Amino acid sequence: MFIILPSLASGRLTALADEAASVKDAGYLHLDIEDGNFSPGITFGPDTIRELADHTDAEMDAHLMVNEPERYIEELSDCGVRSVAFHIESTPYPSRCLYEIHRFGMRAGMALNYKTPVTAVLPYLDLADYVLLLTNESDLRGIRFKPYSLVRIEQLRQLLPSQVELWVDGGINEELLPAVAARGADRAVIGRTIFRAEDPMKKIAELLRSAESARSGYAE
Repeated sequence: MFIILPSLASGRLTALADEAASVKDAGYLHLDIEDGNFSPGITFGPDTIRELADHTDAEMDAHLMVNEPERYIEELSDCGVRSVAFHIESTPYPSRCLYEIHRFGMRAGMALNYKTPVTAVLPYLDLADYVLLLTNESDLRGIRFKPYSLVRIEQLRQLLPSQVELWVDGGINEELLPAVAARGADRAVIGRTIFRAEDPMKKIAELLRSAESARSGYAE
C-alpha cells in the first residue's frame, strides 16, 4: 500500500495545530526538523511537536536535518514520534544513530541528500527500516524536483532489501507522483500540494489513487 505523508512544514506556521487537524484522517504527519546549520532553514523543534501531539492522532515521523542528530532522539520518542530519519551526511557514526532510534522504540531511517550516492546506505541496511531519498536541493531557481531523482529512486529500490522501505521527499506534486511511485517508492512526502488545496483530505485521496495506479503497474 502506498502512503502519502503530509509535510507540516508547508502548512501555515502560525496555525500549525489547525493544519495538523486538517489532515488528521490521513493517518500520518511528516515533521521536518531543521537547525539552521546542517540545513539553511529553521522549522520547529521537539517542544512544538509535543504540543502538536495533543491535536492529532496521526502517526508522526521526523526528518532530522540537523547536526548531531543523536541529541534529538530520546526527546522525539517522548513526544510520540514513531519514526525518525537522520541524514547519513550529518554524523560520522550512522550505526550509532540507528541503534539509538531503535533503542527508544521507533523505526529508524537514513536520509540522503541529492548529491550523496545511493550506495552510501548499503553498509547500514541491516539496521534500517527505511531510506528517505531527497529529490531536490536548494539552488538559484528555488527548491524544485530534480528530474534525475527518478533514476536515483529506481537505482535505490533495486539495491534495497524488500523489507526496507523507500521514502521520497522534495518538490513532489500531483504531476510527478505517478512517476515516483512507478519507480518503486513506498511513501512520498508532499507539502504544498496538500496544504494549499481547498480540501486537503480530498487532495490526499486523489494523490493516493494516482500513486496506487502507477505502483500497480510497477509491481506487474
